[in-house]
Amino acid sequence: MTKNLEHFYEAQIKVLQEEIAALQGQQDNNEREITMHLGGGRMQDALLVMTDHQETGKSQRDIKAHLKTEIKEMEEDLIRQTKMNGIVLANCRVKTMEKSNKKLVQQHRLTGHCSSIDFMVEFELTDVQEDTTLVRTITDLNIIMDSTEFKDLSTFVSGAEDKRDLLLFFRTVRRFSDRCEDRRRTFQHFQEKYPCVVSLPGGCRAEVMLIQSPKLAGCALTIYWSIEVTSEGVITPKIDLVTKMPEKVLQLDRKVVENAPDSFQSLLRILGVEASIDTIIQAVSV
Repeated sequence: MTKNLEHFYEAQIKVLQEEIAALQGQQDNNEREITMHLGGGRMQDALLVMTDHQETGKSQRDIKAHLKTEIKEMEEDLIRQTKMNGIVLANCRVKTMEKSNKKLVQQHRLTGHCSSIDFMVEFELTDVQEDTTLVRTITDLNIIMDSTEFKDLSTFVSGAEDKRDLLLFFRTVRRFSDRCEDRRRTFQHFQEKYPCVVSLPGGCRAEVMLIQSPKLAGCALTIYWSIEVTSEGVITPKIDLVTKMPEKVLQLDRKVVENAPDSFQSLLRILGVEASIDTIIQAVSV
């Protein structure tokens, strides 16, 4: 992901055209709309090749063929990187605030998604050349997400902004989205397997699954599956069982019902998530 963040000027033909126009007189402060981003410094290489071709009298056909090859290779790079890190950057805006021989300051705005999680990131990137070393720092990091749908991420996002740790944000969002996808697949699986017993009041992406007995009215179990994220990016799935039983069931064996949540936690440790939920559903279905 670091390579993606270090090179925002690589893109499709539209960006090549913008860079070429920049060589012809546009100011460095022009904002560039980029639809896709790729790692490496190949955008600048393509431009250098183009200007070299112009100086040596190469034909427009040769130039176009070279650019098409560059674009194809960059698109392949994008596909590989997306498969590896799961982050899809859909749009980027870059504005140069300051530029000199030793210092470059740019404002960046990224929008993208990881699985079903959409995000927008705004930050300022400063490059300072110190002797033979390039020092790169991120300041004014602002992360915007849907706080209602992914409320478990709010504490983490605040911490990442305070630490200006963009890499931690992307790495944690990837892991968080993986856990959300695990929950979605599991809930959807049981709803399809036991359609008369299992319902998902908030949909398969929500954190609640309701298990109702088809034979005993008022007998219901609720699975609460939350995904906790600390400010350091530590992700912990938390799965709890809540019981709701009619009084006549409680009279039969109140202790068993009251101990059900603890027994469920023991099942989770021994059998794992899917086997434990399946065991609970079968017990209610009998």
